[in-house]
Amino acid sequence: MQPAGIDEARRIFGADVLGREEISAALRADFSQSTVDAAPPFAPDLLMRAADEGMMLVLRVPRTADGTPLTILELGARFSASADRGPDGPWFSREPFALETCGLGWALVEKQPFSQSRNLSYPEQEEELRKRSGRLGAKLRRRTAVEIVYDTLLYAAARGERLLDTDWDWSSSPTSDGGFVTAGQFDDRGLRLVGYSQAVRFDSLGICATFDAAP
Repeated sequence: MQPAGIDEARRIFGADVLGREEISAALRADFSQSTVDAAPPFAPDLLMRAADEGMMLVLRVPRTADGTPLTILELGARFSASADRGPDGPWFSREPFALETCGLGWALVEKQPFSQSRNLSYPEQEEELRKRSGRLGAKLRRRTAVEIVYDTLLYAAARGERLLDTDWDWSSSPTSDGGFVTAGQFDDRGLRLVGYSQAVRFDSLGICATFDAAP
């Protein structure tokens, strides 16, 4: 089946599309079609299933038009006051994940943690993620920490709505002390990042699953 065009994707998702125009406006840079693929590489039936599941469609770029890497630190400086900033900067400023960027390409992303992933340990969430992949017919995964920050901050910049305002999304990015990064509680102070051990569980902690495709 042929991939859906951008016009069809916008018809299916409405405002829940962050495409080339939205990313260019939010980052104040013109990403030409020669730089990024303007059309998502997903079949229409997959897009419709994803939209029915409450997902959004996001074009991720690893750097600005002038080549600046869009790391967590760079995204936070551009779009959000940090709720985790101390006198020496955020706690994660020297963590390896702080230097990572998103891969270039389109992704389907859940706007909030799916209900079956809540109040579970990290390994238990993995089992629920496998089940959800079977339901959607796509191999879903956790987002990395920088993907969570990118998707959440750019959606707020483009749509004026804070995702993860009361929830937390548990990422695949490890911390140096053996935990995994979770992001959430997005308020006027910014998007918070915390590292949790795999045994932690509470109702507002889950997974915003993602499915992506190379450009």
